[in-house]
Amino acid sequence: MDFLQLSNITFAMVNPIRLLPFLPLALGASTAKPTADHCTSFGASLNLPNTKVLHTTHLPGNQTFSLPGADSTCDQSTTAAASLCRLSLVVNTTTSSQVQMELWLPDDWSGRTSVVGNGGLNGCIDYANLNYLSSYNFAVVGSNNGHNGTGGAPFLNAPEVITDFAWRAIHTESDMVKEIVKRYYGKKQKKAYYVGCSTGGRQGFKSAQDFPEDFDGILAGAPAFDFNHLLGWSGILSRYNGAPSGKPIIGKELLAEVGKDIISQCDMIDGVKDGIIDHPDQCIYRPEAMLCSETKKDLCLTPQQAEVIRRIFEPIYGMDGKLLYPRYEPGADFGGYATMTFSGDLFQYALDWAKYVVYNNTSYTGSDYGLQTIAAADALNPGNISTWKQDLSAFSTRGGKVISYHGRADPLIPSGNSARYYDGVVRTMGQSKVSEFYRLFMAPGMGHCGGGVGADMFGQIGRLQTGIPKDKEHNILLALIDWVENGKAPEQITGTKIVNETVEAQRVHCPYPGKSVLLKGGDWRKAGSWKCVA
Repeated sequence: MDFLQLSNITFAMVNPIRLLPFLPLALGASTAKPTADHCTSFGASLNLPNTKVLHTTHLPGNQTFSLPGADSTCDQSTTAAASLCRLSLVVNTTTSSQVQMELWLPDDWSGRTSVVGNGGLNGCIDYANLNYLSSYNFAVVGSNNGHNGTGGAPFLNAPEVITDFAWRAIHTESDMVKEIVKRYYGKKQKKAYYVGCSTGGRQGFKSAQDFPEDFDGILAGAPAFDFNHLLGWSGILSRYNGAPSGKPIIGKELLAEVGKDIISQCDMIDGVKDGIIDHPDQCIYRPEAMLCSETKKDLCLTPQQAEVIRRIFEPIYGMDGKLLYPRYEPGADFGGYATMTFSGDLFQYALDWAKYVVYNNTSYTGSDYGLQTIAAADALNPGNISTWKQDLSAFSTRGGKVISYHGRADPLIPSGNSARYYDGVVRTMGQSKVSEFYRLFMAPGMGHCGGGVGADMFGQIGRLQTGIPKDKEHNILLALIDWVENGKAPEQITGTKIVNETVEAQRVHCPYPGKSVLLKGGDWRKAGSWKCVA
């Protein structure tokens, strides 16, 4: 593969196409605030390699607007709180692949840039985080990750599209936003950031692993790294509960009852009766307590169902006996996102990845999904997507900082996998070195990227920040900025639980392997009652 580089922008081209020359900086050395007229004329005259501008619009702020032409599985409308220039464009990454991007360039620019990630297998632009970051005066870019929609069909016989999804879209966005802000504002960025959760979390770590120069600060939630094994684990859990028959061995109502029983068995392990299992690794659940009997005939487990539950709460090992993936964590909700796994159908992302990527077989049903499917994905590692390198020396050496966070009640990606990765980095680099640039915050009771019964709001993503204080103690994004720009590493983050616009509880979240402990006589609903201990 040939790599062609002009200025800050690098494109991987299978068959290089003619590159257009760069224009001089649009504003020269000017520091004047951009105007609406400048926004529209800038888009009309923008001339970048392999790039087509779709539209340019100046938005005056606090505006909600529709997104005509958006895939039906993606956002159909969004809001822009800040006054900004909205620039939409398409970049040809190769002759057979392209990435659609949106750049939001605020009139009041902080000098910071950000790239925002994606979720699942999706090709949906993350408008919530475009709005969130631009409201903090970031010039921010998001993309469709090289394809449209939330399914895997666009990957069929399309290796370059898979490569965009695996890493190239984010890397290209990083280069693009830096070049465009230099032209639009007449000066380069001061610091470059990345924000994402789930697949977005994996994308952030992929950048730290393979493109350490791209970002100064990375905020990566619930990372979907060890990607092939994650999807394999999800598919196998689906199989345990009857997939792909469409008829779950344990139905939704009974699973909910199991969830209640898990809390009753393990809630008090941490000494606090709050409906939260702080440390699910300490919970050894006994489904036998719910076995049917002469006196218990409703919402109870048959021996077969109890065995299904027991298998769900066990790690998965490969055909060679080595650990493939940690277990589903006790305390994770069996409703909501978990229905993607336990509905009786094969977890959709696992099926799509096997069908359209691993096997390239549109008739594949998943009826034989198992360890051999994971082995096939490992052998292929499409687009080098695994994202499991544990030497982050290059990122650390150049001064990069990464903050990761993970809900301890995550039903889609167990937090134990984030702990496993962190421990691997420590084994590779040493604890003292890792502490200089990498923090992992565990959030008890929080679900996937947010939600759940725990204190799930701490400024991590756009839809989960309204109503919390805008300071580095309560907002993990601001804590990352403070670490990158002032050298002050966060020692704790205060999470907030808001119900019906009222603060129900707060508690501190601590850097792993530390944990939050309730002070004797303290009220678990108050942040001051908790402290971090090693």
